[in-house]
Amino acid sequence: MQVLTRALYALHHRAVQVPRASRVASALAGLVGEARSVLDVGAGDGVIARAVADKIGAERVMGVDVLLRPSSQIEVVPYDGRHLPFPDGAFEAVMLSDVLHHCEAPAEVLGECLRVASRVVVIKDHFRFGPVSKALLLAMDVVGNAEAGVLVRGTYFSPAEWVSLARAAGGRITGLVWPLRIHDAPFRLITQDQLQFAARIERAREAPRTAAATTAAEA
Repeated sequence: MQVLTRALYALHHRAVQVPRASRVASALAGLVGEARSVLDVGAGDGVIARAVADKIGAERVMGVDVLLRPSSQIEVVPYDGRHLPFPDGAFEAVMLSDVLHHCEAPAEVLGECLRVASRVVVIKDHFRFGPVSKALLLAMDVVGNAEAGVLVRGTYFSPAEWVSLARAAGGRITGLVWPLRIHDAPFRLITQDQLQFAARIERAREAPRTAAATTAAEA
């Protein structure tokens, strides 16, 4: 049984996690632009943060997580899931990849990210469009996080709720990549591009009044 379980995890890593990490990193890097430092909140194994840092030319890359992995491609330090152990503006960019829907207090965590970021916060997450999409997202979450033992809360937000969440955290969405392709067929039929997005968030007081969200569909 253990042999079969390990084989299934290996298949999931090769067919699902690897292409997902590459595409998520590309979307997040495109929203950041150039940056000299980046913090990954909920960094996991650091694969996505390392790829983003390489793409944006970041000389300093760190991560935080509530559950530290045995190994990571970047330096990852523990945090309590709410408060980031860094001063204001410590990093030029802060990123969260499929993290906020796991948080007990997502607005508080996003607010902390905006505090620590001197320029921009970028996220990759999901859109919920109704009970069917919520059930699908929950199923994907349970499967995707089983090996790492990450707590799955099943909290997914609609597009309007994401706008409200950003405002509650003291920010505003200034860039959007949606729908976002993260997998190839046949997995793409399950993960569904329209449920995936990446966004750029800036502190509300610093966002230009003429800034508008941009939509880019990845072919």
